[in-house]
Amino acid sequence: MKLLKGTLLALFLVSLLPAFASAQTLPQFSHIIIIVQENRTPDNIFGYWATGQPSGAGCTPSTLPFIGADIYNGGYTLNAANQRVTICNVPQPMNNGGTFDPGHEYEDWTADYDTKGMDGFCHGYTNGVCPTSQPSPYSYIQTADVNPYYSIATTYGFANYMFQTNEGPSMVAHQFLFTGTSAPVAPGVGGANGEWWDFVRDNPNGNGNNDPDNHSGCPSVYQAPWIQPDRTPLSSQLTYECYAHDSLMTGSNCTNGVCDKYPNLTWTYYSPLDGTAAGAEYIWDAPEAIPEVCYGENDTTPAPAACGSVNGGTEWNSHMVFYDAYNNAEPIPIFTDISNCKLANISWIIPDLAWSDHPSYDGTVSPPLGPSWVASIVNAIGQSYSNSNQKCDYWGTSGAGGNVVQPTAIFVTWDDWGGFYDHIQPYEVLTGVNNGTPMNPIWSCPPPATNQWGCGNTYGFRVPLLVVSEFTGTKSGANYTGYISGPCTPPNCPNTTKIYQHDFGSILAFTENNFGLQNIDQSGDNGYADYNALDWDSGHKISPLSDFFRLYTGPSSAGRPFVQVPSGYDSSFFENYYLNGGTPAGPDTD
Repeated sequence: MKLLKGTLLALFLVSLLPAFASAQTLPQFSHIIIIVQENRTPDNIFGYWATGQPSGAGCTPSTLPFIGADIYNGGYTLNAANQRVTICNVPQPMNNGGTFDPGHEYEDWTADYDTKGMDGFCHGYTNGVCPTSQPSPYSYIQTADVNPYYSIATTYGFANYMFQTNEGPSMVAHQFLFTGTSAPVAPGVGGANGEWWDFVRDNPNGNGNNDPDNHSGCPSVYQAPWIQPDRTPLSSQLTYECYAHDSLMTGSNCTNGVCDKYPNLTWTYYSPLDGTAAGAEYIWDAPEAIPEVCYGENDTTPAPAACGSVNGGTEWNSHMVFYDAYNNAEPIPIFTDISNCKLANISWIIPDLAWSDHPSYDGTVSPPLGPSWVASIVNAIGQSYSNSNQKCDYWGTSGAGGNVVQPTAIFVTWDDWGGFYDHIQPYEVLTGVNNGTPMNPIWSCPPPATNQWGCGNTYGFRVPLLVVSEFTGTKSGANYTGYISGPCTPPNCPNTTKIYQHDFGSILAFTENNFGLQNIDQSGDNGYADYNALDWDSGHKISPLSDFFRLYTGPSSAGRPFVQVPSGYDSSFFENYYLNGGTPAGPDTD
């Protein structure tokens, strides 16, 4: 994979700039990394550092407040009499083994949300009452397990109000993070409006029951439930979960098995490999569900053939990189690609189950692997200049100049709330309008101009977002600390200024702005999360997530020096994990 550097990148971006107008001065990153972890909320990860409690709660206040972060260590639930009562969070290990995994399907989201009540998180227990013994959806993670995340948040960047775009589980969330939708919106697909308001709602039927390998995407024989704007199930419109829609990097016009819209930009999707079946076929593997990547064509006819089995597998084989227990040379390719200066312009990094932060993973591993996994990737970028024998500087402050300096922005987010409590209501929950009669309902959604894109499916609960780059943080004199997007001081939380609300579309839109790319959809209905990101201004001039890069004031700006993130395991641990007996594994059913 040839790396695009220096002058070539600059010339390419200049040629694209008219496609994306921006009224800001932002740094130009050569690389963007999107790391996706599993099933957590800000209150769950950072509850120990909570800055507030619900009004009148008798919860123990934090001794180490996370200044400016809107984090509570208590919330509301319903008792056996269906009365709203306060419940205090209790610290627990990050991983609790296979016995604890709060529900987080679409129906669970609806029950947890409880029509703005935010008090239904114990609905899965008898009479809807949380057990007195922990863990429960209200528990938060003990500090020793998540110190690397706290270090990143307080050293670089943390978002108070990052919401998952969808109101459901992992398969759908990963679609939004890679493609910006879970609806059939490619040209020529669906009805007059491309059915961009009929979304895949949940993970495929059969997962965990008849499908022990958790197969997903175009090769799977299982179908995924859909949702209409009135929030009722919709019979699966298309076969399997394989349906045509574009992505950030691929488009509907495919030639000889290649669907890349920007051939001069490189992209890689890193994912665990299922060693028991052909292909990855995990619900985390978003590209497998769109034929543009799976088959190199915008046609579902080949389903359920294996990805890469059509058109020579050109698209699939060019961009999909798997963690392989049998590849002794590069079992975890992301670290090798960084040290060998082969990092793509845009990378999605999906974890193995062992370091995914999933609560049902083996609780005997201490400290848990997930926070160190993320820290190791951040540290590999920050130390790339020395680790590559000065051949590439992915941090950007070596001062070497030329093609060596290739600054990188890292976005770390979690795919869904995992059933864990969070005290912030979703920014906006959008619902369709019944234009018919009770006996003959005709549901429709107002157009995106009235902010009704995604109705029936957006927005979900808060998830954490960490941002790392040489231009992220706050400078005071000669020192740097972390930056918080949408800071607040209790009891005046949350900060409801819209520009500080983010979602998965924000990451896609920032990436487009950085590389001068067009919106994913170019046909006019704008039915994707990038165009509809929560933090756009009304004129689409201020780039989403731009507030994280205030250390950049112009071309003469000097980036901050890299600060290593402390972790319990370094990159060599993960590089040797499979060689020492570990087996690549995807998630369970969620």
